[in-house]
Amino acid sequence: MLHLRLAELRKKRGLTQAEIAKFLRITPQAYSLYETNKNNINNETLCMLADFFEVSTDYLLGRQDLIPSFLSEEERNVIEKYRALDERAKSGIKNTLDFEYTRSLKTNRAKKSAKSS
Repeated sequence: MLHLRLAELRKKRGLTQAEIAKFLRITPQAYSLYETNKNNINNETLCMLADFFEVSTDYLLGRQDLIPSFLSEEERNVIEKYRALDERAKSGIKNTLDFEYTRSLKTNRAKKSAKSS
């Protein structure tokens, strides 16, 4: 589980293995062994990675699901409710979110354009 979560977090943040290896002060090859589950991570490195990704060690180890602590309570509630939905409802939420996001971008662009005129 640890190796999967490390790869997932790294990819979500758009980072390379080399960038994380640099943070840990190890070679990219050594870090790659963590993500391929071919080498164990010591406790110090585990804690460094948890701090780096802003998650708990329990999350990295698969002992809990992730709802980041930096989210507001309202954002956490939205995530928990979304996770409880069936696939049809999730699809509807995604469509609505995409629509509102696009509408918001257009509104913000129009406001910026009006200010610069």
